[in-house]
Amino acid sequence: MNALEKQILDKVRQLDTPQQERVLEFLSAITAPAFDWDKWLLNVESFQSQLKAKYGERHYFGVQDLLDELREETSWPQ
Repeated sequence: MNALEKQILDKVRQLDTPQQERVLEFLSAITAPAFDWDKWLLNVESFQSQLKAKYGERHYFGVQDLLDELREETSWPQ
């Protein structure tokens, strides 16, 4: 551990509990893994393909249809 790390830890120890919690929240936010957009896009495309196979290429989905489909999918045991 270098001198800067020791100073940071010393300063954090001097904070009261709510302040320490805010520091921890900040550190968690900056160290969280980046969102994987490529994986997300693959999931979206897969879902689109499933819907097209189920309902046909030219079927129009309204907002209520999409909500109903999502509720149906999430209600099944994983």
